[in-house]
Amino acid sequence: MSRLRAEVRAEVRSTMTAMRDPVLAIWMLYLILVPVYAYKSGLPQPGDWLILFIVPMVLRSWNGKLSTGMIATLRPLIVFTAYTVLENLVWSVLLGAFALGLKNGFGLSPLFYIYNALIFLAVLVMYRRYGSRLFWFTGNAILIALALQVVVAVGFAGGAARATLLFNNPNQLGYFALLSLNILFLLHRRGFVGTIAITIGSVAASYLALISASKAALGGIAILAVVGSVIRLRTLLVVAATFGILFAVAEPLQDAVNQTIARYESEVGTSFIEERGYDRIGRYPEYWLLGSGEGGYYRYADDSALGSHEIHSSAGTLFFCYGLVGTLLFALFLWGNLRGTGFRTWLMISPSIAYGMTHQGLRTTPFWVLLAMVVAMRDEFPRRR
Repeated sequence: MSRLRAEVRAEVRSTMTAMRDPVLAIWMLYLILVPVYAYKSGLPQPGDWLILFIVPMVLRSWNGKLSTGMIATLRPLIVFTAYTVLENLVWSVLLGAFALGLKNGFGLSPLFYIYNALIFLAVLVMYRRYGSRLFWFTGNAILIALALQVVVAVGFAGGAARATLLFNNPNQLGYFALLSLNILFLLHRRGFVGTIAITIGSVAASYLALISASKAALGGIAILAVVGSVIRLRTLLVVAATFGILFAVAEPLQDAVNQTIARYESEVGTSFIEERGYDRIGRYPEYWLLGSGEGGYYRYADDSALGSHEIHSSAGTLFFCYGLVGTLLFALFLWGNLRGTGFRTWLMISPSIAYGMTHQGLRTTPFWVLLAMVVAMRDEFPRRR
């Protein structure tokens, strides 16, 4: 216990010292505010506004240089982002739909991709500036964000069947838990997050996924556990033992497990294809090549199971809205992102990518932070060796 207290004090001192740098301070604040939703989904949230400060601050001091691997990854991302802008602009003109809202227009969609591409670039530039210090600092910020959400859950969740906490819906909470743990596991594999920290993060993320009752998030965390056992069995055993002890003595954790089981037992089975909106793809083969644009969903109000709503899938959204062309461009970006990272890294981030088969997660910024971390670590470790 004394060792744990000493490690915590050392981490707190180091973190406070690092936060004297304004860029790192805003970056930490941004990561902590990711779970705070003050407005309806689709609008900029409190943390998002910090990007207006951190991106100019990061890029202003950048000398314009990146490693060859980073540039090779950025090129297809830039092309894909440009394609989303062009696609939605063309459909706006063709339909005379210039509204920001996605049901009646196409204005917000390209802004999401531009925003996340800037975040992706900012993480790479911050790595060039701070080196491996950025990994350690990001891990601490994510741990704080997870811990704060657990405090909110225990103190204010109120026993809801599916908790949302500070998010707008339970699936956002579940995806946040999955992405946070995914980033922590990636950092732990490279030694930037210790065993104690990954244990705390794993228990916290598992608890948040449980109270969200998101099947996709819980499945992703289970896959992470399996992958983690292949990479570092000792860590998984420590996490499992800690979770088991807490389950035996902590009533909130017991309640979360029981509520999740009860939800699955009472759930009425529905068609996965219609529930996620994949049936819309089959109804409109004319969009398979170039896409239908990401918006203007009023077009499908009467002939789709989802009505005037978006497809609940990242993969489905990519193919239906941007066609085969846009899907291949995004696939090239992912390939450039993961190329040369090793099979274990592919396995490790697969749960966060697989989540996109059942939910639209392309707008979730921590997903892009995870991908940027993969690229930065690929650059870090060959250099260190």
